[in-house]
Amino acid sequence: MLIIILLNLQVAVYTRYATTQVKNTVAFKQFKVHTSENTVSRAGHKINLEQNLILEIRQENIDQVDIQIYDEANKHFRIPSSPPFNYNDVKDPQQFDHYDYEIKVQQNPIVIQVQRDKTTIFTITDLIFSETYIEFTHIPQNKQMWGLGERNQVGFRFKEGIYTLFARDEPNIIEDGKRPGKHVYSSHPVLLSMEESGKFNVMFYKTSSPIDVHYENDKMKFITIGGIIHIKLFLGDSSPRTAIKKYHQYLGGWMLPPFWGFGFHQCRWGYKNSSVLIDVVQQYQKNMIPIDIIWTDLDYMDDRQIFSVDKRKFPQKDFQYLKGLGVRYIPLLDVAVGVKYGIEDEGYKKGTEYDVFLYSPYTGYRFQGYVWPGDSYFPDFFHPNISQYWNDMHQHLYDQVEFDGLWVDMNEPANFCEGECDWNQHIRDHPKREDKLNNEIIFPYIPGEIPLANKTLPPHLLHHGQYLHKDVHNLYGIMDSYYTYQAQKALGKVQPFQITRSTFPGTGKYAQHWTGDNGASWNFLYLSLGQVFQFQIFGIPMVGADVCGFMGDTNDKLCCRWIQLAFFYPFFRNHNNDLSKPQEFYKLGFHVVQSAQKNIHLRYSLLKWFYSIFIREQNHGSIINPLFFIFPEDYLTYRDFVMDTQLLIGEELMGAPILNEGVTRIAYFPDSNWYDLITGLELKGKQDHTLYCSYNEIVPIFIRSGYLVIQNTKEIIKNLKSLDNHYRIIAAPINQEAKGVFADLDNFEDEEKALEAEIINIKLSVEDKSIKIMISQSHSELIIDEILIYGLECTYKQCQPGYYKYNSVFKGPFSLGQDKTELLLK
Repeated sequence: MLIIILLNLQVAVYTRYATTQVKNTVAFKQFKVHTSENTVSRAGHKINLEQNLILEIRQENIDQVDIQIYDEANKHFRIPSSPPFNYNDVKDPQQFDHYDYEIKVQQNPIVIQVQRDKTTIFTITDLIFSETYIEFTHIPQNKQMWGLGERNQVGFRFKEGIYTLFARDEPNIIEDGKRPGKHVYSSHPVLLSMEESGKFNVMFYKTSSPIDVHYENDKMKFITIGGIIHIKLFLGDSSPRTAIKKYHQYLGGWMLPPFWGFGFHQCRWGYKNSSVLIDVVQQYQKNMIPIDIIWTDLDYMDDRQIFSVDKRKFPQKDFQYLKGLGVRYIPLLDVAVGVKYGIEDEGYKKGTEYDVFLYSPYTGYRFQGYVWPGDSYFPDFFHPNISQYWNDMHQHLYDQVEFDGLWVDMNEPANFCEGECDWNQHIRDHPKREDKLNNEIIFPYIPGEIPLANKTLPPHLLHHGQYLHKDVHNLYGIMDSYYTYQAQKALGKVQPFQITRSTFPGTGKYAQHWTGDNGASWNFLYLSLGQVFQFQIFGIPMVGADVCGFMGDTNDKLCCRWIQLAFFYPFFRNHNNDLSKPQEFYKLGFHVVQSAQKNIHLRYSLLKWFYSIFIREQNHGSIINPLFFIFPEDYLTYRDFVMDTQLLIGEELMGAPILNEGVTRIAYFPDSNWYDLITGLELKGKQDHTLYCSYNEIVPIFIRSGYLVIQNTKEIIKNLKSLDNHYRIIAAPINQEAKGVFADLDNFEDEEKALEAEIINIKLSVEDKSIKIMISQSHSELIIDEILIYGLECTYKQCQPGYYKYNSVFKGPFSLGQDKTELLLK
């Protein structure tokens, strides 16, 4: 009897919404959803239910479905459809002959199931829907899931726990799946799942509301505090990259970054003047460590006022001198505008003229925040004047210092008060806006448990368009990135480069990302690779963590290992804060210098090939892949130590960095033959191998059989401009063939041509008495100084033996490209 009562109590927790179908075509179905209940209780709070809802199901494609549940009055917040949110939704889908899925709707109580291969792959059940509380439950098929970020999670796989997605400035924090929430800078309600059939899908919960995900007892409960339920499902095949690519196509793809952005970046909070920048660059060059970009944190600003430059400490002539050293320059740019200098400060003056600053819901006057400039105003990125203001201010900054890219920070938005600050001196020199006054919202539930105004803006603050901040908080960063992208375009930048902290689905069309204020610890080193993998799913493949750690003092062993891992980061920047010891590589001892020299030199020699992989993907899909992305049917790649610590650049090169103290590791080699990229030593596939790598050596990196890569042969590389069109082909044939790609570019730094670049397909064939290399038509010339063929015994006339018996070396120079598409070696 007791068991029956408990079961009844559990059922009574959920309201019983029922459905009535009103439209029914193959591609579009609509239902009315209703309940006779008025309230439901959650954690001691009564929630007033929306009694009448609409359910719409659009079968947008044979492998894409859209599910929406919204209030009948259609008053709840929806993500706008204007840029940067112009995703590829299908309003009126056409009918297809067949679909890769089936939708089942149980009418009373409502249960929505998406089925494939006769099993349910996605569920919406246990529905609660109100203005400030929405909940539903999904029952995953298994525990093979990845995504739902941004969180500093140790390990790539999504694990049981309670997680929050709400953009927040919280440094040096590691996710533990417990309360309070450990959420950081971005919100990506995106989940990659493996189905029992071995196929993969991507779920996108299209909401900008703060979210909690309770994943416990094999159930996944989603809770938001506003908006609607809008689920997009992208169904792939047995390769996870297929579903990921479909999701990226929906977002509109990601931008191709400029080639120079893949160079080595050096930054530190605490570079007090431009003479220090010059010295840092010269020290790197003196120590034979390639460097292409120098950065400044807040230090370059005039009293930390954004869009300003302290011209006494950072005169223009020094930036010209830096340019002469062959480096580019990137400054920090926050969003909060200081008020202390009034109209003497251009950011304040123009902002008040355009009236783009947010207003307080308490007073009706401009909202009072406090950030690095001191007392500050926040721009409203939904204001119709924001584009002109942002363009003007970037031009103003560019007139003072000709930056090459931008570092966009504090755009969650971050605020040093909990909600509005109590300034010593209130500014009342502008009209009071009665339409901006708003009552506080009583929430029955707070995602993450931390107050929503903590270190940011109050949730009831109103943006232009009467948008509540709670609904658009997670959009603030992408709006900043979008207008910063447009401002750089207005300055004539062909491939605008900006590294942003706060991101949202679609940010990859406009910006790149770094993973924020990490710690100088082995844990942060280890988890950073999983972060890189996550952002491959999220559609921002150009990503990296602060190398050697931002907070706390690094050490030589940790920094050596981080340099080796960062070899594989698309974005490679050394950066730390002003309270930590300097960590420029040349200041950390001989081993760190050696590790940097060897690994960064090798990275640079492969950068044109690496960039070609970005071009090959055509702005969709993953670049840095966990092994199971490429070998999804190999169950051994799903072991955590493999998933978390090994990677593939594209399909060709595998990295197995050591991410803890020690000089050996176990690494798994999937079903292929693998060759050490430097020596050609062969390692058999489908087994574990013990690898040795000292702290000051090149990271373990291997080429997969059946592939070839193109490497610059320059022995001394100062920066990217050192790279010429002299190359080495490294090939590892299987069944007598190896294939590879390279961008058809004479000058990789020509940004207009890079955006239009075609791929050269390269094929190496091993024949009885000759080696044949064929390329597709190429406008650029490739001078091949050397050809290394691994796994091939040296029996040819032009051949020299390599490090091992089954290595062949052919010395050039040979010419390929332009009119010559074939090379024959006898």
